Amino acid sequence: MFTLRKMGLFILVVTGMMISAGATLGAPIVFSLGHVDNPGGHNGVGCEAFAKEVDRLSGGSMQVNVFHAGKLGSIPTQITNTMNGAQDMHLVLSEFLTTFIEEAKALPLPYLFVTLEDLQKFHKSNLWKPAVDRLESLGAVLLDKEWTWMVCDPRGFISVRPVSTPKEMEGLKLRLWESKTAIETWKGFGANTIVISRPEFYLSFKQGIVEGGPETIGTAVDQKSVEVGKFWTLTDEYNQINNIMMNKKKYDSLTSEQKNILQKAMENAGKVFVETTKRNFSEKKKRAIEEYGVRILEPPLGPWRERGAATIAKLVKEGYVPEDFISKIRALK
Repeated sequence: MFTLRKMGLFILVVTGMMISAGATLGAPIVFSLGHVDNPGGHNGVGCEAFAKEVDRLSGGSMQVNVFHAGKLGSIPTQITNTMNGAQDMHLVLSEFLTTFIEEAKALPLPYLFVTLEDLQKFHKSNLWKPAVDRLESLGAVLLDKEWTWMVCDPRGFISVRPVSTPKEMEGLKLRLWESKTAIETWKGFGANTIVISRPEFYLSFKQGIVEGGPETIGTAVDQKSVEVGKFWTLTDEYNQINNIMMNKKKYDSLTSEQKNILQKAMENAGKVFVETTKRNFSEKKKRAIEEYGVRILEPPLGPWRERGAATIAKLVKEGYVPEDFISKIRALK
């Protein structure tokens, strides 16, 4: 009887251990992903599509929690946090990596990359590889090796007064982010630039601290900038392809199968992202006009291109961007 009782106790203990171990083994791997735009914008939609695909492709064993609208901090903060592991992932606009990567300084140069395909070719070339290596040495990897998250909503700026030429822009208080390339570009266009983080832009715009800021018309609708600015001007000064950067230590802890799931999820979600940005310049432009009374200006870009060329020449002369690097980019086939 004593033996049977001991055996019963042993079975209960072992069963409990098995249940506990099973619960641990069955727990999903959870990742945090942050960005600074609203959930309804193309970045928010893309991130949610990525999270959905990770869950689907992994059968629920991998999950991504998306934090929208700067809940994890400003862009520089989230980039740093991803590198040091305080968060797992960040939807990165590569031009914001200029603090860490020399090659990124060229990304927002005005009119350097004529098409999105030109920019994609650059990101997949040996010219960009040192940037990838440098990022990894700092603690992060880029998930989309093919650079498919193309922003097909052309760039421009929202403002409180109509602007069709750089001369008309002179003195306009324009919100900019922390990027010398971007700041010099818009100074070259004639703006009075003021650095303000994305989450603080709307309030600064509403209070008159700034009179506008560069963003696509889709973003202007998503971020409610159209409630304040009633003029949007197309400048198409540079192209954008977004990516998701991930903490390298966390990435390296995954199996090959799990890494493949993340990359496949990037590919699938990228299609959603691209289609969303395409609709922005049609559907959201229509909303801006009909619901908010925004006037869309699409001026000839000749004068803007001339100012852009002068800005590149200035940055080259200052040694900020090497002239031979610019030449190599233009020679990419």
